[in-house]
Amino acid sequence: MTRAREQNRQWETSLKSIGIDVLNLPLIRFSPLKAPAAVDTAGFDWILFTSPQGVRSFFEAGLRPGAAQLGVLGEGTAGVLAACGYRDDLGARVRTGHELATFFCRMVKAPARVLLPGALKRLAQPKADLTQAGFSVTELPLYKTEPVPAAELPENPFKPGDVILFASPSAVTSFVLAYKERLPCAAIGETTAETARGEGFDPFVAENPDLPSLCRAVGLSPTSHVEELVEDD
Repeated sequence: MTRAREQNRQWETSLKSIGIDVLNLPLIRFSPLKAPAAVDTAGFDWILFTSPQGVRSFFEAGLRPGAAQLGVLGEGTAGVLAACGYRDDLGARVRTGHELATFFCRMVKAPARVLLPGALKRLAQPKADLTQAGFSVTELPLYKTEPVPAAELPENPFKPGDVILFASPSAVTSFVLAYKERLPCAAIGETTAETARGEGFDPFVAENPDLPSLCRAVGLSPTSHVEELVEDD
């Protein structure tokens, strides 16, 4: 498991429950950024969250949505939003930023002002599609994704038959900075798979961005626990 430590816990529990030996190897971590003082959420019609970490960072920064309507990418992000005491007004249950933009454009008429809280470095979508459709879009960086230094990682932790589960391009990059091995691996989506191929891996690719799909991609019995994830780090 190569996600941030706090993210690995739920997947580790699910895999162990079906008898799979798990190496908890967090390769990335999130560091909060200070929210710009000039940000006034009252100036936005919609706030769209593309990851659970985006929701956590938004509320941990002391921000609140005010009168803005809220939308999320999938079930995992909706669950974190609900735990913070807010509901998803959009109702999209999609896998990628592009799909979120497509759904949003179908449900909401431009012009509207949209805020996208998230990572400092993020994918082009959904901002590109929303902007092209006539929406005014502002990205709000609230955290950055950092590799765990190689000196903090265990040396030679792998055993024959091990399979790596990569859930983000950042995790791939962190892995190759620390290890020379190119073990069998599965990628959460095509963006992560492209990064893995560029680093010498031949990844299996999950059909959907969740743990059961990753398990199926490498021939493991899928767990019933599903946690939505997007490649937004």
